[in-house]
Amino acid sequence: MKDSIIDLAVPFFLLLILAEAAYGKWKGKKVYRWNDTISDLSTGILFSLTGIFVTLGSLWLYEQARIHFSVQTIFGFSEIPSGSPITKGAAGWEFHTGETISWLLVLIAVDFVYYWFHRSTHDVHFLWACHVTHHSSEEFNLSVALRQNSFQRVFEYAFNLPLAIAGVPWWMFLLCHGILKIYQFWVHTRLIGKLGWMEKILLTPSHHRVHHGRDPEYLDKNHGGILILWDKWFGTFAEETKEPVYGLTTPLGTFEPVYANVHVYKNLWKLVSSVPKWKDKLSILFRKPDWRPDSMGGTIRIPKVDAKTYNKYDPQISSGKLSTGVVQFLLLSTISLALLKFFKSGRIDAEVFSIWAIWLILSFFATGRLLDGSKTSKFWIILSWALVLLPICFLLI
Repeated sequence: MKDSIIDLAVPFFLLLILAEAAYGKWKGKKVYRWNDTISDLSTGILFSLTGIFVTLGSLWLYEQARIHFSVQTIFGFSEIPSGSPITKGAAGWEFHTGETISWLLVLIAVDFVYYWFHRSTHDVHFLWACHVTHHSSEEFNLSVALRQNSFQRVFEYAFNLPLAIAGVPWWMFLLCHGILKIYQFWVHTRLIGKLGWMEKILLTPSHHRVHHGRDPEYLDKNHGGILILWDKWFGTFAEETKEPVYGLTTPLGTFEPVYANVHVYKNLWKLVSSVPKWKDKLSILFRKPDWRPDSMGGTIRIPKVDAKTYNKYDPQISSGKLSTGVVQFLLLSTISLALLKFFKSGRIDAEVFSIWAIWLILSFFATGRLLDGSKTSKFWIILSWALVLLPICFLLI
């Protein structure tokens, strides 16, 4: 299993996060907090650990749809040119117009599909559950770009099945989708202002700050991945007129990454179970996240928020506990990266990978509890390491 374009970009992501933190400190602007950043990166690692099997299964399904149900298979249309736009031959470098146009059109199509998927995750409650994790940080910096929900890819890849029907090969889709995701990384920053002509066509940090705002006037705006044109054409664009207050309208209130992934699913279950009518149950699932039936008071009104008086979730813990959390996170991150590398290189099988992944999920949970200042965090940290160290000790005796 080869590394994807996003895997290759991860070291550059981390370097840019360090650069942003240093530049923000130099400018006297506090952009990062240890607890929030660890939470961001922990959810990103869980996303990577759980995403391998989702990606493989989704791409297999995607390619089966292309092979059996594409317009090329059913109607005999010509295959989409998917070769390299530039090749080196005996006469030197050759530029291929057909392939270049084909790749550009597929990239635009991937971005178009992403706009509608992203918009749907804000408009449909059960889809919001797979996207909410990305919005639950109360900071806005490059590490937030890596804060992803472990279940999102299941639905995101399903949205792209029309591209398979159109005959786009899986490797072409995956590369363009990777370019889209890499582009989205740099727009998660407060340190870049408005960018002139780019604001008219492309998604910029200014546009994406609006998207992460919890201010009522900014909610559900600017869903574009690369192009902001989709929002301008389909009525979901909002200009940044003030810096937003970042996060959810109902704050998450924890740095624990597992809960950040599942809390809306938990709330959805309670909501659906609490209403007797099937119509209301389905409406709760498929209408906007703030919709409620009349029996529950109707649609929730989102109050305005004052940036000057708003208090971010920031429990005070001792420097010793914070240092323990940082060291714990660094150790778990190193183990996670090694585990992913070993699995992709075929040095461990899926069963061993899964066992270690479950342990890592437990350990990241324990780290989050520690950063929350939870009284039970010590128990969870001891338990997580005991599950690894005790078997090793028995083997050495």
